[in-house]
Amino acid sequence: MSGANRSYRSSQLISPFGPGSIIDIGNESLILMDIKQWPTKLEEIKLDRLTKEAGVWALKKPPVLNSRWESIHKNNSLMTHRFPTWMFCPRCRRLKRWSREDPVNENGVPTCENSKCKNKILVPMRFVAACNHGHLQDVPWDRWAHQNQPEQCSMPKDQLYFITNSNRGSGLDALEVHCKNCGATNSLGNIMQEGALRSRCLDKQPWEYKEDFSSSCEETLRVLQRGASNLYYPIIRSALDIPYESSSQGNSIIDAIKDTEDYDDLLRALERGKSKRAAQCADDLADDFGFSADDILEAVSSGGEPKREFRIPDDKDLRVAEWDVLSAANINDKQSDNFKTRAALIDSSKAFGFDKYIKKIVLLDKLREVRAFCGFERVKPDDNPVLMRSADGQKSWLPACEVYGEGIFIEFSQTMIDEWQHQADQFVRPRLESVLRRYASVTSSYLPEPTAKFMALHTFAHLIIRQLSFESGYSSGSLRERIYADEGQAGILIYTADGDSEGSLGGLVQQGEPLRLFPAFVAALETANWCSNDPVCSEMESQGVMGLNKAACHSCSLVSETSCEHNNLLLDRKLLIGDDGAQGLFSQIMKKICEEYS
Repeated sequence: MSGANRSYRSSQLISPFGPGSIIDIGNESLILMDIKQWPTKLEEIKLDRLTKEAGVWALKKPPVLNSRWESIHKNNSLMTHRFPTWMFCPRCRRLKRWSREDPVNENGVPTCENSKCKNKILVPMRFVAACNHGHLQDVPWDRWAHQNQPEQCSMPKDQLYFITNSNRGSGLDALEVHCKNCGATNSLGNIMQEGALRSRCLDKQPWEYKEDFSSSCEETLRVLQRGASNLYYPIIRSALDIPYESSSQGNSIIDAIKDTEDYDDLLRALERGKSKRAAQCADDLADDFGFSADDILEAVSSGGEPKREFRIPDDKDLRVAEWDVLSAANINDKQSDNFKTRAALIDSSKAFGFDKYIKKIVLLDKLREVRAFCGFERVKPDDNPVLMRSADGQKSWLPACEVYGEGIFIEFSQTMIDEWQHQADQFVRPRLESVLRRYASVTSSYLPEPTAKFMALHTFAHLIIRQLSFESGYSSGSLRERIYADEGQAGILIYTADGDSEGSLGGLVQQGEPLRLFPAFVAALETANWCSNDPVCSEMESQGVMGLNKAACHSCSLVSETSCEHNNLLLDRKLLIGDDGAQGLFSQIMKKICEEYS
């Protein structure tokens, strides 16, 4: 970071600003480097279920300062790279590519070298170039300025200016890059069009350096604003810390030794081909458990865990165990230090008819969630991720954070949802097919495949988050969702997501009591009936990123970016309230309530 120190909340360095993202701090634009440049000594987070699914050996927290007086060194901080490096002076408008030898002020911020500007802070250009394989680089402004110039400029980089032509309005057409040396000028009017930048992809990230400048990337560069939502798609996988035992391997030796550090060391030694180290670990285990070293080596080699190879975990696989625990009939018996639950009693006489749709409500007085950063994509989320790989010589790991809090789990009746889909098929199917057509170009690692059940539950979760934020005292950004809508599942979990404290004050669980929760359902659905953007919102064919929303906008259904695990996509409130008061999942309930209280 050019020798200067900047501070940021550590939990935000996983989401929404993980490795590869651009962070604006004050007048500076910085990009966070990948984990090869992270410190080696980091605090670990234990959650075997997530670690094994990701095929890594550890999850590690970003470094933190324990106090404001602690000195900053390589083991308690992260390196960033100044990006974009092309900057301009807002006073003299000179445009130049900044380097480490150029002047900075006392805070390490680049300044204009023109004495008349009196150390004016340089402003980073707001446009960058990216490709669909996740590579990122500066826009070559010197080439852009001379793109339509027939003769070659003798000093293409030395006399560039970023000016505004007031005669051309206020859009991109009015912004021009001008070379005072040769007189070349080029407007930014068409710079964001595909193929407008006649430069090849450098096949790297801004912090990476290639001596030979070779490139094997054939992807077309796209110019985007550095704060654009499609410049960075983080891939986050999270799991709850639940009292869940995975199925046994069926090997008595492995069952006995699998929870020891020597067993993990043995697996790593075998994976790396270190036979002497493996034999030593086997001898240590033999002394502790009474098996022979040869039997241990044979059991681990033939019937042990698979070799840990990093992969992006499938959300469906992570949710299976959670669903099994949360939907269990004996949920009250499934307790641990980080998982304290109780089933709520539902009084059908005071349920407004929701008892037919709601199978169970579980109040989670305490829960722990671990979120791991697996990689990111750029331009379009179509399965071309930049994965997180630790430096050579280190065991594989992922950056992660853990949060504690409370939650409300709502299990829906699968039978009632199936009946609704069957009865309202003529209404539901066209709305779903419209979304599926647009989903075809989206990778499954970014979003789950849309179904009517998923979209209905997802939208309902958003409406409840918005309603509970009024009633529980939490801001909507402090609440998060988890959707369970795979085959055989139908439920949502609304929980607090506070990374700065060990739990919360019980306000959310209190609102989860049925006597308070069912009226909140009614209020949320009543609010969803009318949107301030109607009739535009309810009648649009599509809206949102890539057109993956139907009747859902900021005024009625969208929540904070930190609250939604699916980027505020795959939403449609019409699936809940219907069209003209019919065919929605809860249309009959709302119609009956209106008749009783009208």
